Amino acid sequence: MKKTLDWLRRPGVWAVTSALLLGGFAFAGSSEAKTNAAPDHAAAIRIAGAPADDTSCDPLATASPSSSDGGLDVQRIIRRGKLVAGIDTNSYLWGFRDPNSGEIQGFDIDLVHALAAAILGDPNKVTLLAVPTDQRIPALQNGLVDVVVRTFTHNCAREKQVSFSADYFETGQQILVPKNSAITGLNSSIKGQRICTAKGSTAEALLQSSAYKSQEVAVENQLDCLVLTQLGQVDATITDGALAAGLNAQDKSLRIVPGTLDTEYYAVAVKLGSRDLVARINSVLQSYLAGGDWQRSYGQWIKPITGQNSAPPAAHYTG
Repeated sequence: MKKTLDWLRRPGVWAVTSALLLGGFAFAGSSEAKTNAAPDHAAAIRIAGAPADDTSCDPLATASPSSSDGGLDVQRIIRRGKLVAGIDTNSYLWGFRDPNSGEIQGFDIDLVHALAAAILGDPNKVTLLAVPTDQRIPALQNGLVDVVVRTFTHNCAREKQVSFSADYFETGQQILVPKNSAITGLNSSIKGQRICTAKGSTAEALLQSSAYKSQEVAVENQLDCLVLTQLGQVDATITDGALAAGLNAQDKSLRIVPGTLDTEYYAVAVKLGSRDLVARINSVLQSYLAGGDWQRSYGQWIKPITGQNSAPPAAHYTG
């Protein structure tokens, strides 16, 4: 398996637009990503996702917006002169490297630049650090990044480990399968099937809590699931509907099973307790939405694939 994936990462293999980072981090802002070994803290602290019945928190609740730059966490970014953002480089439409220009771009990347523009006065004062799905929380806890903007679902389990901004996107888990698949949903049709999920994702938690026995194939990044599907080594992928649309856009021999398995919200994540930074980010998100930048980014990246209009969910500010 490892040799197969290594081969597929070579330049020119169409399904992989950038390095599939297995177990490490890479700076994605340069023309050549540098892989940096990172300790694997995920096994000790990972909470893959909140159970479907976990209502111990309000995933729409967040700190009230503030335009103040006086907080310790905001000041740390200003003194450094760079916003260090944990992002994805393997999710088409959301965070990916354009094969022609070499630039990292997408819906999440637009938001990162908006944060830098507001806090530092320059949208390009960013350092982009590509992090695998199950390393998003460790990257914040270890101080490797200031923020994670990476299709990161805000849920109750994760609130115990990191702090979240207002939610900026609503989605739900969906199942992606080959067009001739007999899988119809998270039901008896997945029994015995090889189901691909990203480690540390809410999809992984959803599959593991399912009553229908299947063979879980856990990968570091969601794009690996597309590769394994193309190789015939998995039968289906469970992932966010927004990410499923990006995978489907890259391979029209697949289809998304109708219906969503839950409702989820993406938010910007910061180190636990960084309330001043959350409030500053929420102020940026307010302006980003009111000024039409959210809709412009959505219209460029997401709407052409889904054909649907959308808007962020309303935040519940807690003071």
